[in-house]
Amino acid sequence: MIAGREFLRNELLAVAAAVVPDQRPVVTHDPGPVNPAVLFDGRGPATVFRITVETGDPQAPDPAAAVDAAAEAFRARGWTAEVAPEESGHYRVIAARDGFDVAVHAWSTDWRITFTGETPVAP
Repeated sequence: MIAGREFLRNELLAVAAAVVPDQRPVVTHDPGPVNPAVLFDGRGPATVFRITVETGDPQAPDPAAAVDAAAEAFRARGWTAEVAPEESGHYRVIAARDGFDVAVHAWSTDWRITFTGETPVAP
């Protein structure tokens, strides 16, 4: 379980660094294991890790280019990645690999790009 967390955290940091190489990505959320379904289906011991990393270039924000770069960086690392159509200034990428899922978000009103990932459910 911890190995999955470390893998995900390292992947998010590596892709974020590739997208904005002049900035240092920051882990903004990593609370440890959580139980996503304990109240819904009784999988009491099932756990996942959810991690969020942020980066961006406040001097030259370009959300469309950032999500395209994120998709390419994930693909180069063996992930499948799909860029969603832009919606009202919201740009997104969905990436997956071996049960790991990542959503990347960027907005035309903000210079940050956010990478949020989840490990596979572990019993």
